[in-house]
Amino acid sequence: MRGLRFFANRNLGSFKRSWFFVDILKCSFSFLKKGMNVYFSLFVLGLGTNLISCEPLEAFEVNTHRQLTEKANEVIGPSLDAYLIDNLGVEGGLNASFNGMTARQWMVEGSETEDESLRPARHFHDPISNSGLGGFSSAIDWSLRPVGDQFPGGPWSWNDAREYYFRALTSPTKAERDENWGKTFRALGQVMHLLQDMASPAHVRNDPHLSFFGFGDDDGIHDYMEKQSVSSYLGGGAIGPDPSILQQVGATHSEKPVSNLFDHNINTTGLNPEATLGGQSGLAEYTNANFFSDDTVAGQNKFTPPHPSVAELVPATTIPFGLQYVTLSRLGSPSELKARVAKYTGNQSFSKFRLTNLELDLLNQLRLDDLVYEAQAINLIPRAVGYSAAVLDYFFRGDVETTAVFHVVSHFVALLPGGGVVCDETPVFEWGHLEFGFDVPASLGYDGMTAVYYDDKNKNRIKIPEESFGVIPLNQIPANQPVPWYVVLDGPMGPGAKEERAIVAKKHEAEWVFSCDH
Repeated sequence: MRGLRFFANRNLGSFKRSWFFVDILKCSFSFLKKGMNVYFSLFVLGLGTNLISCEPLEAFEVNTHRQLTEKANEVIGPSLDAYLIDNLGVEGGLNASFNGMTARQWMVEGSETEDESLRPARHFHDPISNSGLGGFSSAIDWSLRPVGDQFPGGPWSWNDAREYYFRALTSPTKAERDENWGKTFRALGQVMHLLQDMASPAHVRNDPHLSFFGFGDDDGIHDYMEKQSVSSYLGGGAIGPDPSILQQVGATHSEKPVSNLFDHNINTTGLNPEATLGGQSGLAEYTNANFFSDDTVAGQNKFTPPHPSVAELVPATTIPFGLQYVTLSRLGSPSELKARVAKYTGNQSFSKFRLTNLELDLLNQLRLDDLVYEAQAINLIPRAVGYSAAVLDYFFRGDVETTAVFHVVSHFVALLPGGGVVCDETPVFEWGHLEFGFDVPASLGYDGMTAVYYDDKNKNRIKIPEESFGVIPLNQIPANQPVPWYVVLDGPMGPGAKEERAIVAKKHEAEWVFSCDH
């Protein structure tokens, strides 16, 4: 998302500047350079204020979000493929097609479309103030909207993904299930987009920017990454969170453990930046504490977060192209590119500047450039990918041990001379019994509703009423073929802190066993 700064022309001809949002209205038309929707904002500054148009608030270019999501799928792919195939019976796993697109493609679709309509202003979260941009929702709140929230652009929150998942597992027809599988993966893509935005310094430091159709104060890391390949920053692998943060109650905005991926509240005052370096940190906390955005450089803005501070910066020990850069020691040694956080453009020595300009840099002598954005990308892109993969790993979690046989208890019986009997293995009764068992691991702490379903010969999924004890009409299933059945758990579940509504399912195939009824 890219921020907005507004200028209004008053009747007296003077120009004033404001950060106040009244509303954002969508204006869909083809944008010459990026082909994206453009939004118009209203700003009221006394009588006679004019309407000013601006670009949307975007953290990363659509192509960058696409690559981040694709790479997250590669990271989690082998284990998630196995889970989808072995646990859920999704033939093809991530390459399974639902309404013309694979699961992977639906996630990419979600990561692209989350920036459409009026959604982008809700893609900010400042972990120090625990707030979004201006009066808009925090990205955490936005990711956890209630099921079916009809905000323009559709309901695509984490809670919606859970509902779509349940329908994908339990809807009667294959067409309905395929539709909801597609929606499940698209919603997960949109949630991953929100988390990826937490790897953009502007989005975790509540830093809007003026951009008038591509001209003005664009977000530097956004524009820099538009020209880069995400894969070039993953040579050392993706960097994910410590899995334990998803076993703890959400620390901000929601008790849902998934919110800890955004903000785990380990640096509540902003005065403990070292704590953000480990796996217990939410992505927003790490980015906020260690990187400047274009308009929140220390000493240049009253509302700059406490870190990085001018006092903790040290000059780089190597000077590329004769320019002077400053580094942050907790990100690496002064000779490492990844440690560089700003360029110093003053004539005096940096040590003197640091002693005399701790509170206000009127000349803006600390600036960001492409070498700084490169350093940001080195640190932030692997985390954007790793934390995105953690979304999928947490969503598709849990296993259930199952056993089952399909037991036909009555057949045609013929009496033989001398008292013997012959059993014909063609059932003559209309009913058979699905005898099933399942074991939910105690580590999940499951406490919810459990239902059992089976697929008939037309691939319709039918719920077995509890009172029927697993009795299935034999005319609905093909004789002597395995009977697909599913146990679906829907309710509070861990491991550790319970997600209010988690869903775990397991597919099994019941074999036919005949018994001769005398």
